[in-house]
Amino acid sequence: MAAMASMALQGAAAAAAPAAAAGARRSCGQVNQPSRSSWACRAVKQDEEMSDMSNVGLDDVFNLIQQASQADPEPEDLVAPSTNTSSSGLTGAAAWYKVYGRSVAPNEDARAAYYGPKRPLWRGPFTAPKDVPAHLKGEYPGDYGCDIFSLCRLPANYARLRSQELMNGRWAMLGITGCLIPELINPNSIPGYEPVWFKTGAQIFSESGIDYLGVPGFINAHSIVAVAVVQVLLMGLSEMARVRLVPEGADPFYPGGKTFDPLGLSSDPEAFAELKVKEIKNGRLAMMAMAGLFAQGAVTGVSPLQNLHDWLRF
Repeated sequence: MAAMASMALQGAAAAAAPAAAAGARRSCGQVNQPSRSSWACRAVKQDEEMSDMSNVGLDDVFNLIQQASQADPEPEDLVAPSTNTSSSGLTGAAAWYKVYGRSVAPNEDARAAYYGPKRPLWRGPFTAPKDVPAHLKGEYPGDYGCDIFSLCRLPANYARLRSQELMNGRWAMLGITGCLIPELINPNSIPGYEPVWFKTGAQIFSESGIDYLGVPGFINAHSIVAVAVVQVLLMGLSEMARVRLVPEGADPFYPGGKTFDPLGLSSDPEAFAELKVKEIKNGRLAMMAMAGLFAQGAVTGVSPLQNLHDWLRF
């Protein structure tokens, strides 16, 4: 399965690259249209990069992710006062969020509330100035001035730990959803479908395997090796696209654009800064929740919803 997927991806890239590159090079020669020319030149470069993906190994993907973790946005862009006080000119869901989604007062700038010296601190009103390290200035989302072990004292470590926390938080939010939704949809076990999250994976070692979505014959997994190979292939290509095809000047971890932000929430800098804080706070909560699911599964041997049901009855 992995080989077929890889051949299909390489064939599609090989078929599309020559025509796209040729058209783009013609556009590069049209000096009377500088905007289209610059876009076309970037397209040629991206096409050439995409054509080399077949020769890229997993180590290259990890190296690119490591480089992206150091490409932080300018802190001044996060804490600068807002110049957009109305919802006019915003695109997509950003106009709705400007009116209905904000967590601060209508006349308050979210960046002043969540960033900089006036941001909430980890001990609230009991936080003394000596409790906040000098290297934590409220420049980035989720900075509450807590670094007891001085792990973020070096800028390189700070950038690396920020990127790791963000990615782990996003995975934890997806993981919590994957642990709870199957049991909410169908709490009863049926052949080929096990809703309890820590029992689902064990089905791959059974004679019947795993029927995805509980539909026999839709996608049936029998080999843990094949699943792992396909997973690495798909995730590696996705991560490479996120890192290498990010719009110019954008943060690889918040790339924005129509590809990564179809709702247009990043079109308002103030709303975007507030959503970054909300995302990291929910990600931290999800990581704690996943740790709780691991513990309760190991101790009780039943699902989290069954634990909740038993506790409410008690």
